[in-house]
Amino acid sequence: MESSSTAQQNPQEMSQIETVMVIDDDDNFCFLTRLLLQDAGVGKRVVTAGNGLEAMKKLRAMAAAGEKLPELIFLDIKMPVMDGFEFLDQLTKSPELPLHDARIFMSTSSFLPRDKERASRYPIAGFLTKPLTEESLHDILR
Repeated sequence: MESSSTAQQNPQEMSQIETVMVIDDDDNFCFLTRLLLQDAGVGKRVVTAGNGLEAMKKLRAMAAAGEKLPELIFLDIKMPVMDGFEFLDQLTKSPELPLHDARIFMSTSSFLPRDKERASRYPIAGFLTKPLTEESLHDILR
């Protein structure tokens, strides 16, 4: 895993992550990520979305209801309807979604150099190569 963030989290901060969002069209990735998060005691609430458009709708509904927005987001790059980059474009144009403190990790099964260059234009915390493992989750949470 590569990370452009130098901030470190201690175990107390890990338990303070209340809401996690997993945006991925792969149901298995969503399921396994939820299990890893539960085993690690991270995220009292895990919200999933099958694409960026669905995620935007869920985030807007959460914000409108006054719910806590995710502090940690796993975002797939390649998805139908709205991919990860289109999601980030929309997110950066949505002041009603104050996610400036959220740590967004882009995930992919094969990371192309052009995707990495493009991703560097967005406020993301880093990149993950699928599948997410216990070790990579602990690296993220440190």
